[in-house]
Amino acid sequence: MRVKKMFGAATTAVLVSSLVMAGCASNAETGGNEGKAPANTGSAAPAPKETVTLKAYFPGDKPAGFDEVLQAVNDKLKADNVGAALNVNFLPWTDYGNAVSVKMSAGEDFDMYLDAPWLSMNQMIASNSLVQLDEMVAKRPELQASIPEEMWEYNKFDGKIMGVPLGTTQGQLYGLLIRKDLREKYGLPELKTLDDLETFLYTVKEKEQDVKPFVINGIKADKLPFILSDSANLALDEVLEIGVNMFAYSTKDKKVVGQWESPMIADAYERVTRYYQDGILSKNIAQEQNAETLFKQGKYAATYYAADGVEGLKYSEMLQDGSDKLEVFIPNGDQAKPYTAFQQWNFLCIPASSKNPELAMDVANWLSIKENHDLMEYGIQGKDWEPVGETSYKVLSSYTFPGYVLTWRPTLNRTPDTMSADDKKWFDFSTNPANFTLSPTAGFNFNAEKVKTEYAKITPLHDSIFLPLNQGLLAAEEGKKTLGEKMASLGGQKVIDEIQAQIDAVVAGK
Repeated sequence: MRVKKMFGAATTAVLVSSLVMAGCASNAETGGNEGKAPANTGSAAPAPKETVTLKAYFPGDKPAGFDEVLQAVNDKLKADNVGAALNVNFLPWTDYGNAVSVKMSAGEDFDMYLDAPWLSMNQMIASNSLVQLDEMVAKRPELQASIPEEMWEYNKFDGKIMGVPLGTTQGQLYGLLIRKDLREKYGLPELKTLDDLETFLYTVKEKEQDVKPFVINGIKADKLPFILSDSANLALDEVLEIGVNMFAYSTKDKKVVGQWESPMIADAYERVTRYYQDGILSKNIAQEQNAETLFKQGKYAATYYAADGVEGLKYSEMLQDGSDKLEVFIPNGDQAKPYTAFQQWNFLCIPASSKNPELAMDVANWLSIKENHDLMEYGIQGKDWEPVGETSYKVLSSYTFPGYVLTWRPTLNRTPDTMSADDKKWFDFSTNPANFTLSPTAGFNFNAEKVKTEYAKITPLHDSIFLPLNQGLLAAEEGKKTLGEKMASLGGQKVIDEIQAQIDAVVAGK
């Protein structure tokens, strides 16, 4: 989920009680004693620590009710004798990247902030502006255990931990959200295959007067080849997402190719072309920005779905009548084990100018204990939320904290009790590293510095040709030919060669 700007993307897996208990053993070192009195061992309780206020910068608007929650957080930090209080400052998204860069350049004394490769993280690392965290993470077991080993390993920069990876799911799993009531209305079986999906979509087109088959926002149509190919969600001969728009990596040939040239998803491009021409996809797909609203209004029978803990929740209100009229279709769901690089898009970073890096990490560790995590992320229990079992919660107020800036922990996050059973099933699936296949390109992060001129030239092709091809506006054969020719004329091969060299270096280093 942006949360690349919201990105990526809300999570859940159960932190087993033994892990929580094991975390208690380190409280003397980290200061996180969960507010409990020390055991009566005959020794004196630790002396109260002096409280140091840590300044943090995060993007976005301050959540409603945040001041009261932050006070509760600081009260508990004091009760737990961590020795820290938080001063959290929210900056507008429009200026966040520049504002933080200016503060870093000026050497402003602050202690934590959100950064990412899509912001300025690579530049900050290159200029030695961030604190390396490996040793500090190793000393903080709650933090270390709350994030899967794969996330730690494959979100390093040049082999070093330069930020706490903030994420929920462990890979991408795509599909469609469909109207189960319409499927049952026409006596169709549960959708298992793309042929089943196609029968459903064409049945709706033929028999429903007021409901159209399929709506998706135009900007998200570049996901259609991952959904509508026979190889969808299977780890076969290609890694289709390597973090570089429009390009793919063939595990069979060990070569970087354009996604449009991939034989593994060629059938999807043909299918998208046909769906557009047959009216299964909206003729207005290029301009479509209201897919969510249109689907909720009952005007469409299917829409885009991602098992990210966010996409499915957009439609919870459709189930408030107690019905189960929605269901998730995941292509090849019974065999799904897609490739993943375990890459996350958001990192909690500590600037080199901070005078309190160890204390900042103590707070990150403290937030990796379930009750502390829940306080910051969901608010004050009984006022803002209440637990529903160990892995869910009921919303009681409008407090919504952007967990992707600080608190996302795959083993701790809860899901709202409004999440449908289908959505929760696939979201839980996506939080488990064991359900994914390690990509051979894991650890690769493209640095375009050597080909920045050519990369700048080809980037506009994403919107002008690549997206229309994925939307069906450009017929598959014509669109692929046009894109290939234009890419070559603008130096695209030089970019491909550089991506290839960097992937080869990553693969050779394993």
